[in-house]
Amino acid sequence: LRREYPRTMDPAAGSVAGSIHVTILVWAKLRLARAFSHLPMGGLKRMPIGCRLALPLCLLGLLGACSKTPRLLVVGSKASIEQVFLAEVAAGHLERKLGIKVARKYNWGETMAVHTGLVGGEIDLYPEYGCIALPVMLRAQMDTDRNSMLERLRDEYASRFRALWLDPLGFDGRCLVAVRQSDSAKLKITKMSDLTRRKEGWRIGVTREFRARKDGFPLLDATYHITLRTPPAAMEPALFPRALTEDTIDLILAGATEIVWVRDDLQILEDDARVFPPCEMSFVLRSDADQAYPGARRALDELSGKFTLKAVRAANIKLSDGRVAVESVAEGFRREAGLLR
Repeated sequence: LRREYPRTMDPAAGSVAGSIHVTILVWAKLRLARAFSHLPMGGLKRMPIGCRLALPLCLLGLLGACSKTPRLLVVGSKASIEQVFLAEVAAGHLERKLGIKVARKYNWGETMAVHTGLVGGEIDLYPEYGCIALPVMLRAQMDTDRNSMLERLRDEYASRFRALWLDPLGFDGRCLVAVRQSDSAKLKITKMSDLTRRKEGWRIGVTREFRARKDGFPLLDATYHITLRTPPAAMEPALFPRALTEDTIDLILAGATEIVWVRDDLQILEDDARVFPPCEMSFVLRSDADQAYPGARRALDELSGKFTLKAVRAANIKLSDGRVAVESVAEGFRREAGLLR
């Protein structure tokens, strides 16, 4: 999924280059105007050397003005297949709706790297989870109320980052906790508070992301006080099935979009204390990009509510082995969602 995409010119560098270009062009025009007003007999051969030098510079300036191209709209993403998939859906939809070429800058790294790129103007939009933006970028407390979380994200991003936090895409990627169905039936475990019934404790497998995130294992541990037989095993989501089969873990904690949840032998537990916050994905769009590209926000709004957990999990499965191009998966999703009409 790592590809090189065209890079756009830095705005600061562009302004300096433009100033130099204009200065030279103005000088050349003044020299030519003076020369042609007193053009001697013999034409260009008797024209002063400075004026003869100004003529090609003026022609070059005209050519430069004709070849000047506008800055491309840039779609970015973090370094994950889910993020790249969502970004590519947006990029393809924007190109179709606006009739423009969109630049892609995918796999930028972790959360703060992409956010810095957005604030600094290196990218114009990218997908982000509200449950990550609130504690990481805004340094605010978690909120379990969906509406108040959205309101705060919109207000803070507009005032602090000059960006628009758009409507959610339609799926909730919050943390889920599950046990084997056999253990659920044996111990009568259906809720997270029931986990205390196993006196010998649990062996929990956790995705690396949710091992450290405040709305992941730390929140589960602080709220439900479960007993662990072994320290939490941080692992890639693709390793969960093998770990369950080999009986090295018997409790799972992962984001709702991970492919492990397509298994039919797991019992997802109810968060009966209601402490895990909603984790909806939205696109974040720079305000100046919204102004520079009329219709961009309207096109992105058409994606809101179009994604389901099933669809995102299916895309993650298709892209997990690296054999299917993300462009193909994204186009297939847009077709199924009715976005190619």
